[in-house]
This record gives sequence, structure tokens and C-alpha cells, in this order.
Amino acid sequence: MTVAGSGDLAYSTGTYQMSVPDDSGKSITDHGKYVAVWKKQADGNWKVAVDIWNTDLPLPAPPDKR
Repeated sequence: MTVAGSGDLAYSTGTYQMSVPDDSGKSITDHGKYVAVWKKQADGNWKVAVDIWNTDLPLPAPPDKR
């Protein structure tokens, strides 16, 4: 985590990989990148203020509407 000079904001970046079951129970694996912005609370704890991720996988083909 990189903390701003003010000491109350920070950010973290990285890559992720996760597997989840699809509707048929088959495991699907995704991987990509993320950025999270953290804010220091009055009690000294850090909480995520903003979190975004982007998959590296290509978009699925749109359904055929013929």
C-alpha cells in the first residue's frame, strides 16, 4: 500500500485470479488487475473508499439474435 503524504489516503494495485462455478457447476477462472483507494478512519483503521477491477479475459461473443 502506498500512503499519501497527508497520511489519510492510500492506494494499492495488483493482479488477481479467482475461480467461481458457472450455472452448470463447472469452474470458470478469471484474472486481471485492480486498484483500491483506502481512507484512514477516525479510529485509525483503514477502509476501502474506492475499488475497481478489470478482467484480462476477452468479452464473450454476443448471443446470436437471428
